[in-house]
Amino acid sequence: MFERLMANRERHARLMGEMMRRYGTLQGDTITICEAMSLERAARRCMDCGSVEVCARWMEQTEGTDGAERFCPNAKLFASL
Repeated sequence: MFERLMANRERHARLMGEMMRRYGTLQGDTITICEAMSLERAARRCMDCGSVEVCARWMEQTEGTDGAERFCPNAKLFASL
């Protein structure tokens, strides 16, 4: 069970990282405390997200960010950072 839990966490982290890359989130060298707190909340939302299969398929089939806001609870945040 532990291995499955860790694999699930790693999958969510990869998907979140890719989503952030696509949005250009935090491209600078510094991060504010408010941004760090926002990302911490985003990570929790991602770990609890019920759309992980939708997200993974969308990542495989697309290149940009069009349509992410339909399933990703963090899309607006990533766009704003």
